[in-house]
Amino acid sequence: MAVFTSRRSEEVKAKPMSPSSSNGLPPSPSQLPSKSEWNNALQLPIQDSNGNTHTFGSLVQPDSETDTVIVIFVRHFHCGLCQNYIESLSPLITPETLKAHKTRLIIIGCGGHSMIKTYAEELKTPFPVYTDHSREIYKAFGMGRTLQGPAKKPAYVRTSVVAMGLKAFRHVLKSAASGGALWDAGDMSQVGGEWFIRNGKLEWGHRMPDTAGHMSAEEIWDVVKFRNDQVTETQVSQGIIRAGTMDKHGALEPSVVKGAPCGCS
Repeated sequence: MAVFTSRRSEEVKAKPMSPSSSNGLPPSPSQLPSKSEWNNALQLPIQDSNGNTHTFGSLVQPDSETDTVIVIFVRHFHCGLCQNYIESLSPLITPETLKAHKTRLIIIGCGGHSMIKTYAEELKTPFPVYTDHSREIYKAFGMGRTLQGPAKKPAYVRTSVVAMGLKAFRHVLKSAASGGALWDAGDMSQVGGEWFIRNGKLEWGHRMPDTAGHMSAEEIWDVVKFRNDQVTETQVSQGIIRAGTMDKHGALEPSVVKGAPCGCS
């Protein structure tokens, strides 16, 4: 469940954008990790639903059909806000539409691997789901921890607080039936973000400033098709690029936030 709270201006601060790279992506709204932080992240372990371990780097390398990988880091596996978010990606963001732009997408949570199968089935997501239970990659990417809710309900949250709570409760029961424990859902304070890796290089990123601070599907789509549309920086400044994480919207990043918790179950 979630409680949407007001946010004091001093609690979330703007950060300068990383400059646009030569590949045609718009400027990144979040400062990218350093080269050493990125190289370290590539070696960190990720688990799939069967408990098999992969390096993060092995999951974000280009292949014969794609050169770009979008990595969406979500909160704990019982978070109703993130569940709404993953469901909101379709029909705009699908494996087929992304493939047409040489792009694929993976989802990473922070709970136990035994939670993944139920999570993916419950949300009917077509994208592969992994977990960084140690949260070391979250840390390497500078994604913070907060229970601060958003100032207003984001568009991708389409269900009521009660409905989210009931859905989360059903998810808990299904996870328990398949061997998952409540405490395996992941750190409730951890927030995530969205990152674009092109040809094995991290080139664009957005950190969640609060518990419902994901980019919308439309915003992700704008970044996906940016290079093919040859959009100019003038168009970005005029708002042709809808991404709410662009500089005109403050390029917000998480800070150490005090305030009312999100109340996610």
